[in-house]
Order: sequence, then C-alpha cells, then structure tokens
Amino acid sequence: MKQANEAGFFFPWAYVARGVVLVSSLFLFGCNHATRKPLPAVVAPTSSVTGIAACDSYLDTYLACHRAAGTYPADALQTHYQSMRDTLLQEASDPGVRPYLANRCLGLAQQLRDSLHGHSCAPPTSTTTPH
Repeated sequence: MKQANEAGFFFPWAYVARGVVLVSSLFLFGCNHATRKPLPAVVAPTSSVTGIAACDSYLDTYLACHRAAGTYPADALQTHYQSMRDTLLQEASDPGVRPYLANRCLGLAQQLRDSLHGHSCAPPTSTTTPH
C-alpha cells in the first residue's frame, strides 16, 4: 500500500472521490427546494355544527360535563373546548375521516360519562333555601 501511495495511485483518487461527493451534495442540496410540496392551507371552520349527531351532542355537553368532572382547571377549560371543537370540525370536513367520526365521538362521550362516576353534568343545585 505504501508503494502504491508513493507511486501516486491513491492520492489523485482521493481528490476525485472528494470532488464527486462535493458536487453530488451541492447538486442534491441545490435541488432540495424543488422536492418540497406546499402545505395545504388550513381551512378555518365556519360552523359550530359538525353535522354528525354524536359529535354535536358531545360538543353541546362538553363544557358542563368537563366542569362537573373537574377534568381541567377552570381557566384552561375553554381552551380545551375550542381545541376539541376545531379538531372535530376539521375532521368532519375530511371525507377520509368523516365516516369514522361518529364512533370516535361516541367513545369520547363514553369516556366523559365514565369520568363523572355517575354524577350529572348539570351544575349542583343549592340545597339551602333563603329565609
């Protein structure tokens, strides 16, 4: 190997190999922008109704039931509701997801009922009477 190196056999090939790697890298990085696909625009939901009865029912009771279950702190509840609402509306507008959404909402409603441990979503009534 030493004799081949002294004869200059490996030395020029090292530069050629580095050059090929450099040119290939520049070519690939230069073309990188051409392979990017634009992200689809997020469509803002315009309606609060999903058109799926199970999901609409779940959204209608979401705030009261989560408040009764104490799932989230009071100051974070509205943010969680808005996030869930936006997600369900977006999924309801996706033809690939929509057929499965009713079962998902039924599952979410069941989880919420389970977290209530038999209690009602209605706010507690006052047991004292004014005199």
